[in-house]
Amino acid sequence: MKNKLLTPIKAIDTFVKCKKEGDRVPVLVWDSLRTYQRWNQVELTGLLNASAYFPDILFEKDMEKKIQHRLDEFNSRIVDIPIK
Repeated sequence: MKNKLLTPIKAIDTFVKCKKEGDRVPVLVWDSLRTYQRWNQVELTGLLNASAYFPDILFEKDMEKKIQHRLDEFNSRIVDIPIK
């Protein structure tokens, strides 16, 4: 049976709490953070915001660039609708 992962928001929250309290970050949190490529725009923004205070949350090489690229993809889908 496969372990259930935390939601992205819960994973970030747990990571931050562990770091603030000086506790070890659980493996379940790391496993959940590894799925960041499938997260939505709000969750990725939260991850980038958390990285400003806890840079080690970005555990992959060039992870910040990958997240920013993904956020740019989300922004490219926004369509301006002129109001008449």
